[in-house]
Amino acid sequence: MFRTIPLRQEHLEDAARLVSERYQHLCGQVPDLPQHYADPSQLALLLQDIIKPEIPGVAALQGSRLVGFLTAWHMPNFRGKRSIFSPEWANAAVLEDSARIYDALYREISGDWSTEKYSAHYISLFPNDRQALQQWHWLGFGMFAVDGLRSVEPIPCSQPGVQIRRAGLEDIETVVALHDELWKYIKGPPIFVLNDRNDRKFFEEWLQDSGKVIWLACSQDEPLAFLRMGPADDDVCTIIVDEQTTSIYAAFTCQKARRAGVATALLAQALQSAQSCGYLRCAVPFEPMNRLGSQFWLRYFQPVCYSFLRIIDERLTEEQEK
Repeated sequence: MFRTIPLRQEHLEDAARLVSERYQHLCGQVPDLPQHYADPSQLALLLQDIIKPEIPGVAALQGSRLVGFLTAWHMPNFRGKRSIFSPEWANAAVLEDSARIYDALYREISGDWSTEKYSAHYISLFPNDRQALQQWHWLGFGMFAVDGLRSVEPIPCSQPGVQIRRAGLEDIETVVALHDELWKYIKGPPIFVLNDRNDRKFFEEWLQDSGKVIWLACSQDEPLAFLRMGPADDDVCTIIVDEQTTSIYAAFTCQKARRAGVATALLAQALQSAQSCGYLRCAVPFEPMNRLGSQFWLRYFQPVCYSFLRIIDERLTEEQEK
């Protein structure tokens, strides 16, 4: 059996080792992951900023052994709600009993989160702990984001009859129009994701940055698809962030060009270019409810992080004030 107590600074090193053990297990299945996140000292550097007296967390102990912990960032306004977010390195449980441990940890801390009026609970998890993933579903959480990873080794690609080239500043109108089509697509059913629309200046700066690229696929000068790539995206899961990781930030194929190999040709070109620039791996975040997109990315990428969300009825926090 185990007991739950408040997470304290004295648990820092054991928490780092526990995350390291889980990460090493994941690396055995996804060897392309950056190896330095398996180093407990690297994880301790992350954890020292979140294991603090002013940031409530909970630990599970079996005797004197730490077998699980859960802590999170508190965000007073994220997507319009008071939100909690536990990154993939800010929670852990021993693999052999992770479902029961995570259940106990969330039961212990979620009441405090609700009392403090945090109605949106976000958590990121490694995808290989299947019993833990199932338990979080049973706790009312649904998946809203996936991070995938692969090497930059070439992929097989047949010629789809399009020209693929790097966009320049002279293509700014095309780039903005294609991104507008992407934003419109992901706002619609069944995705329903609202993204902040990037302005023209954002794309102008991207196109003039030698370390970033937008690939265009065109047929007889008609733009059909794009793929935007740059250095590792630090706005997604932490474990992909590395100097030898490149990230796909956005991609879109017009409806009439889908299922014709255009997206695969774009990805093949992007990976070949990334390899020539010295990158070892490529990452991509995507929404699981984007069925067309997720089916494509899962064909070439392995999931390395799943992110889940639960929304608490805000009327409960209103009742607590009465």
